[in-house]
Amino acid sequence: MSAKYSNKMIVIGGGVIGVATLAALCSKGVPAVLLEAGDDLALETSFANGGMMSASQPEPWNGSGALGHLLTSLFHPSSAMKMHWSVLPELTGWGLKFLANSFGAVAQRSAESNFKLARYSAECTAQLVQAHNLQFDHANNGSLKVFSSKLEFEKSRKMAERLQEFGLSFELLDHAGAIAVEPALCCTQDHIAGAIYYPDDGIGDVRKFTLELAKQAVKAGGEIKLCSKVTGLIVEAGQVVGIKSNTKKMFGDVIVCAGTSASSLLASIGIKLPVQPVKGYSITLKAANLLEEMPKMPVINEAKHIAISPIGDRLRVVGTAEFAGYDHSLPPERLQLLTTTFNKIYPHLSNKLDWQKALSWAGLRPMSADGIPILGKSPMDGLWLNCGHGHLGWTMAAGSAQLLVDIITGTAPAIEIAAYGFDRC
Repeated sequence: MSAKYSNKMIVIGGGVIGVATLAALCSKGVPAVLLEAGDDLALETSFANGGMMSASQPEPWNGSGALGHLLTSLFHPSSAMKMHWSVLPELTGWGLKFLANSFGAVAQRSAESNFKLARYSAECTAQLVQAHNLQFDHANNGSLKVFSSKLEFEKSRKMAERLQEFGLSFELLDHAGAIAVEPALCCTQDHIAGAIYYPDDGIGDVRKFTLELAKQAVKAGGEIKLCSKVTGLIVEAGQVVGIKSNTKKMFGDVIVCAGTSASSLLASIGIKLPVQPVKGYSITLKAANLLEEMPKMPVINEAKHIAISPIGDRLRVVGTAEFAGYDHSLPPERLQLLTTTFNKIYPHLSNKLDWQKALSWAGLRPMSADGIPILGKSPMDGLWLNCGHGHLGWTMAAGSAQLLVDIITGTAPAIEIAAYGFDRC
């Protein structure tokens, strides 16, 4: 911490990333306070996402073919990855970096870096769950990715084989093998050209996890202030020394875990953070009546960028990647993509669910230009970053928090951290 100010560290953002950071600080005996603009924790991107603890899915979304997909999507409202004309000016600089990182060896290195952090984070999460007996509708039955074409199957198979040397476990399956692993697929209307089962993946309600972990952080001495919107950072002599909020000023070193709001906050002090919102949707259905028919694990439809996750007694359909700025609206045609995919994968379950009472939601994933999170020191002393986790925020939360706190406290990190630093940006 800064020598001039010995106040509590200030964590900005009350989603799973911010709360995990607060908990990690408290576990090391570092005084800390978390500020959340909303009236409760985990009401944004952590609220109703897919809930998949999926180290198996580390590929950034700016993979091979991204440019073609995005250009085509300008004219097709039903594209799984969708670009809107209105946001093109905002994405110019970030978008060029996004595409520059989408080729060959660069994309492969990004996937490897994400996998290393995600795998480490899964271990950290398991330790937290065991240490505090956290209850959040979690299960560890693995996940299943299904493919409608051999080409997509082969691409993912090659990636899985490359990541195998770093510890990824997987099993290649045909149509019958996929149904054997997930019997709920027995009536799927899609032909499964191939599937990959990842036994180490898990599932859980991210919001429940966040609230449970927040209780533990407070027990360990952490402080949480709701309805505290940070309006600016206080800079003195080129160093961040505190924050201004809607209620008061606070002094201390600052950790930004503010999701898609991080970029504008840092821009106010001249730091360009290459993070943009990528919109995703979910539909949550009560499914307690399904009993033995309930799917056991998340099933990911690779072509549609859509997954169906069993979370406790609910089924959640989640997915698509939409570049729509900071828009939280729920266009019916985008939600219909989720409904249609569900009906094809689980046609025998669809009419047993009450779609009229389903919860529809949209969240903004904070995506960095190279698809890798940004952790550690910022260009200014007194300011730390834990940002840009994209579609892997829940998966990477505990590990990112632990690595950052190790950096802050001078502890040797468990994995190499160079790939996640701001200086690469």
